[in-house]
Amino acid sequence: MGKPKTHSSKAKKLAKKRDLITSSPNYNIEELLEKAAGLLDECQFELAEKFCQRALEMSSDHPQALEMSANLLLERGEVDRAQHCLGRAITVQPDMGHSKYLTAAQLFSGVESRDLYCKGVQLLVAGRAAAADSDTAAQLSTAYVALSELYMSDLCDAPEAETETANYIKLAVEADGTNPEAWQADASFKLIIADVEGAKNSISRSLELWLPQHTAFLEKGEGSETSLSYNSRLGTVKVLLDLEMFDEATQICDALLEEDDEVVAPWYLLGWLNYLREDQDYWGNVRHYLGKAKLVQVMNPTDDDEMVQHIAEILSEVGEEDDQPESVEDLSLNEGDHEKAEIIANILDKEKEDSDSEETMES
Repeated sequence: MGKPKTHSSKAKKLAKKRDLITSSPNYNIEELLEKAAGLLDECQFELAEKFCQRALEMSSDHPQALEMSANLLLERGEVDRAQHCLGRAITVQPDMGHSKYLTAAQLFSGVESRDLYCKGVQLLVAGRAAAADSDTAAQLSTAYVALSELYMSDLCDAPEAETETANYIKLAVEADGTNPEAWQADASFKLIIADVEGAKNSISRSLELWLPQHTAFLEKGEGSETSLSYNSRLGTVKVLLDLEMFDEATQICDALLEEDDEVVAPWYLLGWLNYLREDQDYWGNVRHYLGKAKLVQVMNPTDDDEMVQHIAEILSEVGEEDDQPESVEDLSLNEGDHEKAEIIANILDKEKEDSDSEETMES
């Protein structure tokens, strides 16, 4: 009788991965970080972190290892520890590596954020001649957009705010005229200075760069999926609402819900834009979308208290949907309350089926 097997195939693979780490003295730091980067790209965060930790054991102040560790910590929501790693990476290598500055800038506000972005831009510009590629141009444009947005928000009271905003938007467009966020920032700025027509032109130019292609991708599998983040597109919708471009805003919200319908914001924005049409014929839509926003808020709460309050204010004016279940009045959900969670989930599923049926009939 042969010796029984002690490991399944899966266990052997896991053991092999552990062996990669425990035998890592055979690897140099660059090889460890290369493996960590590959695992990070594959979203294998836990294993990537082990390689980073081993690299830091070999050299606690290695700037690339510190930066990669910071990125892994951010994936876990550990912002304070990520800030510490980035701060250490900047201290040990202040004049090389733009990405740590641009990442750190997103974790701060006001002047601190501005100074970090400016240093990252300085390093990007310095290295641009040696690496004149589209990725560098895109990163530079995005950094300039971030700086313009700082002067439209945290630093808006600075005496130079308007001049600096205009300058950074100009630089963003010059760096990469195909960056939709650069034109969107221009639209936001023109709204602030009351240039409504200019804002419409800029946001239309921004949309032309991605929305038709993204819509074709979703509807027909053609075109190309946008690389703009979910939050960036939510920002686009808000600009469109300020400009009363409701059809375009609806199109983007519908695409966002197709991507992830468990986020409160797009449901709220659809309800709000239908309310802004100032036509009571649309109030049924307002009730429907804001009712859905309330349900999603139970399952996946937003920390935007102003949004939640605004939903309640609008519904107090237009009224709730007549067919809202009685339980909707009490949407608090305690841990382990699986029965109520299932009821709410069924409501969402049923409404999605009804919506799909309506679209089928229309087509």
